Amino acid sequence: MSKLLIPPTDGVTVRMYRQGHGDCFLLAFATDNPAKPYYVLIDCGLKPGSQDFIHPSPTAETGFRKGPKIEEIVKHIGDSTGNHLDLMIVTHEHQDHLNGIWKKTKPYFQNLAIDKAWFAWTEDPDDELANTLRQRHKDQLLGLLEARKQLVALAADDDGLRRLNRLDSLLELETGSEKAAFGTEDFFAADKDITRSVNKQGLKLIKDKAAAHGGIEYLMPGDEREIAASRTKVYVFGPPRDEDLLTDEDPRGTEAFPDDDSPANGFSMLAAANTAPGDRKSPFDARFHLSFSDSKPGQFVADYYGHDESDEQADKAEVAADAPWRRIDHEWLYSAESLALQLNTGINNTSLVLAFELPRSGKVLLFAGDAQRGNWISWPQNTWRSGDEEVTVRELLGRTVLYKVAHHCSHNATLAGQTADEYPNLSWMATGKYASEFTAMITAVNKWALTKNNPPWRHPLPSIRRALEEKTSGRIFQTDQAAFTRKATLPAPAWDAFLSRATVEEMYFDYVIHDTAL
Repeated sequence: MSKLLIPPTDGVTVRMYRQGHGDCFLLAFATDNPAKPYYVLIDCGLKPGSQDFIHPSPTAETGFRKGPKIEEIVKHIGDSTGNHLDLMIVTHEHQDHLNGIWKKTKPYFQNLAIDKAWFAWTEDPDDELANTLRQRHKDQLLGLLEARKQLVALAADDDGLRRLNRLDSLLELETGSEKAAFGTEDFFAADKDITRSVNKQGLKLIKDKAAAHGGIEYLMPGDEREIAASRTKVYVFGPPRDEDLLTDEDPRGTEAFPDDDSPANGFSMLAAANTAPGDRKSPFDARFHLSFSDSKPGQFVADYYGHDESDEQADKAEVAADAPWRRIDHEWLYSAESLALQLNTGINNTSLVLAFELPRSGKVLLFAGDAQRGNWISWPQNTWRSGDEEVTVRELLGRTVLYKVAHHCSHNATLAGQTADEYPNLSWMATGKYASEFTAMITAVNKWALTKNNPPWRHPLPSIRRALEEKTSGRIFQTDQAAFTRKATLPAPAWDAFLSRATVEEMYFDYVIHDTAL
C-alpha cells in the first residue's frame, strides 16, 4: 500500500514511473497546506512488452523479470494522490502516452477524480486548423488500416512478415491498441469509427471527468498559466501553429547529434491512403489510373508498358511485354510503413511542451513530450511579460534544472548546438549557476527498443546520452537503469546532495527539487 506523495514544503517532487517505454509523471507541488499538495499527472502510457525488459534477472529466460502491470501503476497513482488529480496534462495522442487511461471492460482511470485537463490546441474541437489536421490524420490512418488488411494476405515470406510487424508497431502508436488486437473485430471497429480507438477513448474519459469539475483548456504557444496553489508559472512553448513545422522532423547540419542510422526506404503510398476504403488496389490517385483491360487498344501503352500479344509479336519484341519487372503488382503495399512513420512523426511534433517555473528560485522544469525539430525551432517565437521585464525561451531554458528528454532520447528530439546558436538546443539549457543542478529524465527501455524495427530503435541515442552525461555530471534517471554513474569531475558533496534528493524504487523514481536559490 503506497502512501500520499508529499513534497518538501519548499518545492516539488517529480515522480517518474517506470511502467515501460513511455511517459507517466506525477508532480507534487507544495502549497500553503503541507498535507494537501497540488497533484499534476503528465501522460500515462507505455509500449506493450517493454515493461518486461526493465529489471534484470539472471534466472529468467529472457534475462529480465516481469515488470509492473499498468493496472498496478494506476492504482499506485491513486494511492499517492488520494485518487484525486488537480490537473491532468496530455502532451499528444500516442499509445505510449495514453494507453494507461482506458480499456474496454473497466477504464484504468475509472476511480480517479480529475479537476482540470490541459491539451494542446491541436485537440481543440473549435479550432479550424486543428480540425483540418485531425481529419487528414484520420483519412491517412484509415488508409493504413486498409493497407494492412491487404498485407496480411501477402506477407507470406520472412521479409513480408518483418514489414508487417514494423507497420503494426507504428499502428499501435496511432490507435493505442496492442498488436494482438489487430485483425480482430474490436480493433477494426476503428476503421468504421476512429473515436472508438484506445487513444480516443482515453482522451474522452479525461475530458469527461475534467468537464464535470474545473474544465478543459486547449493551450496555444505563447500562453501562460499559473498553478495558483503553489504560485508556479507554466509557459507554453509548443506545438507551433505552422503545418510546415509540424512535419519538420529531422535536425539539419550542426543541429544533429552523430547518428549512423539511415532513413527507412520505400516510396510513398500516400495516394492509396487518401482514397476511399475498399478502393485501394493501386498506389496512385484515381485520376492517374487506367485499368489494364481499358488500356488494350492504346498503342502507347503497348509500346511502353507491355501488353498481351501473340507469339509472333513476342518473338519480335526486344523485351517481353509480360516481363515481371514491368508490373509493380503488390510491391507498393510494402511502403505502407514509410507513410506510417510519417504519420507518427507528425503527431510527435504536436506535443504540448511546458516549462514550469518555481516562484522563489526561478528554477525551471521542462517537459518536452515527444517534440522534434519543427517544435523545437518554433519556441523562440514566444515571449512573455513579468512586470516590466520580457521573459524569453532562451532565459527559461538557461534556468532549466530538470529536462524531461523528448521522445525517449531519440536522434531527432534533442537538438545539438552551441549557446551562441540562434535556435534552441541542449547548450541553451542550465547555464551559469543552474548548471550545478541540471538533471535529465529519459523514458526509455533500451534492451526492448533494440528488438524493435530494422534498423532497431536507438533509444536512447548513444551520442545524446553521452552529451547528457557530460552536462548533468551523471544526474540522469532512465527507466531501465536503477543506478547512477557519477562523473569524475563532480565533487563528492555535490553528488551526495543529488543522491539525497533521489529515490529509486522498482515502480518509480522520485526526485526532489527545492525552490531555493542556488
